[in-house]
Amino acid sequence: MLPRLFVTAAILCATHGTIIVSAMEAIGGTLCNTHDSKKSLSKEIVKSRDATIFEGQDEISSARDLFMTGSTKNGIRRGLLAFDIEEDDFPYDAKVECAEIRLHVDSTSDYDGGAYDIGIGRSTLHRITAAWKTSGENLLQGVNGGNVRTGDATWSYAAYPTSKWGRKGGDYDVENVVATREEGGKIHWYGGTLTMARIVQEWIDVKSNPFNGGFMLIGEESAADSGSESYVKYSGAENAPDLIPRLIVTYTSPSQGRKHREYSSYLPEVPHSAALHNDVITSGSSYTEIADKTLNDNKNESTTPNTFVLVFVGGLIIGSMMGLLVGLYLKHSKNVREREALANKRDPAVMNMFMEDDEVPDGVPPIS
Repeated sequence: MLPRLFVTAAILCATHGTIIVSAMEAIGGTLCNTHDSKKSLSKEIVKSRDATIFEGQDEISSARDLFMTGSTKNGIRRGLLAFDIEEDDFPYDAKVECAEIRLHVDSTSDYDGGAYDIGIGRSTLHRITAAWKTSGENLLQGVNGGNVRTGDATWSYAAYPTSKWGRKGGDYDVENVVATREEGGKIHWYGGTLTMARIVQEWIDVKSNPFNGGFMLIGEESAADSGSESYVKYSGAENAPDLIPRLIVTYTSPSQGRKHREYSSYLPEVPHSAALHNDVITSGSSYTEIADKTLNDNKNESTTPNTFVLVFVGGLIIGSMMGLLVGLYLKHSKNVREREALANKRDPAVMNMFMEDDEVPDGVPPIS
């Protein structure tokens, strides 16, 4: 039965495992307002590539049908996802208001008796900072891949066997979280943040072959230390049109009759330290719940540095005041001593101290 979500679709295999889907009805977003057609426009980018890299493994790879992120009994898995933005996808004056990624959770089969969505506690989206490739071959086999192909991304290689990552596990912006997962049944959403909107705007603006490494999906990796499993598998670029990854962009364009406006309905940014919080956040937690919890944690963690700054500045102020008071006191004491010395110079009692054999020292006026 054909999905109702599209009218007609043509899926053409292209190089590097990328597919092109055309004549597809838009699905729409959840984190961004993609339905306010009177004030904004929306565009769904469906041309993408994805891959999975496996901790400590450079002889296996996977970049077809499914990709995954999280922890397994065999180690950590990380998902790579990039969307190809063409020059004519957006008008020249497009201003991105909001952007989000829509991913479909795969649960068509089990592995070792467990569902393909194994209670993933949390997952975050990070910007990849180096170019990477994939052959588009090798299906996931359980939680492992197939024999590595030339040009595949692996744990150590951005493109096997010629180009290595700067660090094992992939080059990505560790410190900045672009977005955290929002769940809606078998659909997962990443985005709705100001950071993500700015990244997509950059890709649109630099139309002369912009660097677009896409995103790295980092799952609950701490579970690997205890030997437990926490991971999720997503449908990749080779799936049916209603299952493939989608980048949904909401924007304005004066040339298209949609004036630029101030947009501020962004989800809260989640700091990196929050994403690495040791407390387990349940699979059903929403993005807002995660953000509220982790931002409160960070507020507590930041108390000590802020207190130190206040004490330091206060110490400087008090020290300066004390120094000024001491300086004034010393100056006053000097003035007092000088006045006393002048007075003593004409005091007869003092003058007698200088006399010897009734002689007056030179320079001392006689006593009248």
